[in-house]
Amino acid sequence: MNRQYTPNISEKARFEDFEVDLRASEVRRNGYKIKLQEKSFQILSLLLERAGDIVTREELKQRLWPMDPFISFEDNLNTNLNRVRRALGDSASEQKFIRTIPRQGYRFIPLVTWTDENGRVPPARLEPPASLIEGNGFTKPPSRQASVFPPYPWIGPTLALVVILALGGFAYQQWDRRTAQANGASHRETILVTPFEDLSGNPSQQYLSDGLTAEMITRLGAISPEGLSAIARSTAMQYKGAHKSIEEMARETHADYVLEGSFQRQGERVRITSELFRARDHGIIWTKAYDRKAEDLLSVQREVADSIAESLSLAVLTPERPSSTATKTVNPEAYDAYLKGLMQLNVRSREDVRKSIASFELASRKDAQFAPAYAALAGAYNMSADWGYLNPTEGYRKAKFAAQKALTIDDTLADAHIANAQVLHQYDWDWAGAEQEYIRGLELNPSSVMGHVMYALYLSDAGRYPEALAEIRRAQQLDPSSLMTHSMLCLVHLHAREYETGVHECAQDLEVEPQFWPAHVWLAYMYIYSGRYTESVAEARKAMESSGNESSILPVLAMAEGFEGNTAGAKKILSEIRAGAKQSYVAPYDLADVFIGLGDKEGALAMLSKSMDQHDAELVLLATAPEFDGLRDDPRFQAIVKRIGFPASAMRLPSPLSAELQSLASVR
Repeated sequence: MNRQYTPNISEKARFEDFEVDLRASEVRRNGYKIKLQEKSFQILSLLLERAGDIVTREELKQRLWPMDPFISFEDNLNTNLNRVRRALGDSASEQKFIRTIPRQGYRFIPLVTWTDENGRVPPARLEPPASLIEGNGFTKPPSRQASVFPPYPWIGPTLALVVILALGGFAYQQWDRRTAQANGASHRETILVTPFEDLSGNPSQQYLSDGLTAEMITRLGAISPEGLSAIARSTAMQYKGAHKSIEEMARETHADYVLEGSFQRQGERVRITSELFRARDHGIIWTKAYDRKAEDLLSVQREVADSIAESLSLAVLTPERPSSTATKTVNPEAYDAYLKGLMQLNVRSREDVRKSIASFELASRKDAQFAPAYAALAGAYNMSADWGYLNPTEGYRKAKFAAQKALTIDDTLADAHIANAQVLHQYDWDWAGAEQEYIRGLELNPSSVMGHVMYALYLSDAGRYPEALAEIRRAQQLDPSSLMTHSMLCLVHLHAREYETGVHECAQDLEVEPQFWPAHVWLAYMYIYSGRYTESVAEARKAMESSGNESSILPVLAMAEGFEGNTAGAKKILSEIRAGAKQSYVAPYDLADVFIGLGDKEGALAMLSKSMDQHDAELVLLATAPEFDGLRDDPRFQAIVKRIGFPASAMRLPSPLSAELQSLASVR
């Protein structure tokens, strides 16, 4: 959705305290002139013309240095960009005005107002062409452009209407799906939802557009499990401001359709406008707008969805009882907090996950019957426990409460079933119950990438590696651009002791992004288990460097140092880990790994016993974890494995590994 505006040379751009005069090539702040050199001014001008959009480095090169082979483009661009930032009181670290988009370009953040030489807003900025005006006072956006609306948090519930519109666009080709089904063929269409654009110019409201996109993907993925798949959020968000054609996006994601939409509010009414594009010929199937009073939207969702579904051949999932989430009105403040929490959770840092928990808890307090807030809260607590941000007893127990609360309100929420499954799997060690919940969640929403990944990890922990790989491949189809999703292949091959294949998969990730530190971590483990200890140390150190010294990597580094023979180095890192444990949770399971590297059998068993008391998430790896092969004949180790209650499939060990690990029981 290109929002580029080409100003007249006589026009001026205004933002915050600044005024930029294109004719005079002047920048003023509160009336005072700011000196800016020619090339720097040209960069600022282009960023202003494209305010809110990404201006690529290639575009800057073509505009400013198109045919000069004797200049260093990178040096000149960086120098002049820094001059612009200094002139505006900005910096590369703060990025208040000019945001760097890694490996793409730059985006100008503030809202820009254009005026002519007489101080009037140019007609092109004042109102849209007459042909774009519809009834009810709303503006219909031109093809592949979005409308502007003030940020109102309660707009989110209108997403259901766009889901209905998107499904309606498939009706034209149902004859060919019916033919395929008559011939016994299974067919599922795939749709890419491009990010909703918020043109309000307020960066603090970004969570609205991101949250609405995520909600749209979830709704489309769940509405017709047998007929429609939705590309995952992490892949979809890569098209935010990318200005790629429908053909490019569909080709890159293997989507059959691309949905673009906008939202607009005027008075007490809301309009959702959307365009559905067909990938095979790049044609617009329809462009449509839908009006509703804000407070009426959720109450009519099921009625309208049912009437649309009746006219389609898509097998729409019908719950045993109506979903309360689909029929009730959600408190606007609750929905606002919920969308903010989704954005924070997707960052995944320790601090942002903590913030997401606070946002979801606020949403649940504002509306105690808003089930998605509880489901998301359960997911955030699961992540905190799984990633060591909270101790597992606190994290998983709170996750379980939130998931069960969500299911009590609405048992059709896929995310709630998947969150509940994770607790049953990683904390309660209820293997049968966990699998049942994973399967139920994926029945409700086969497009849940998180569901496929978590179920794959369950299958891997249960020793069912071919099934685990199939689940990861399914997740990849839904999330083709995500390194994290692809890297799960490394993890499954690691657990299956298929180290050569795992190394190959990790290498593919690092070829795309050399700083992708999870791949370095898994390579470090695979090199340990292959007896390549020097390479393992190197990979662990690369992981530390790439991650900004993430403390959770220290145990694998200490383990690698121990196996390489650097006992002093391993013990020094162990002391560092223990010091850090005074500030934040450290899993005893990770310390058991360190003791394995040091050849300390008793220390490892002591940490595993402590790990049992705390129900560490990693204990579900224990049945086949290669580093503990030397302990498997010890009755104390066998008692721990028995308490976890692994299924029989998990007890069939893959092929043995290095002699050092196998002989650990006899070392020191």
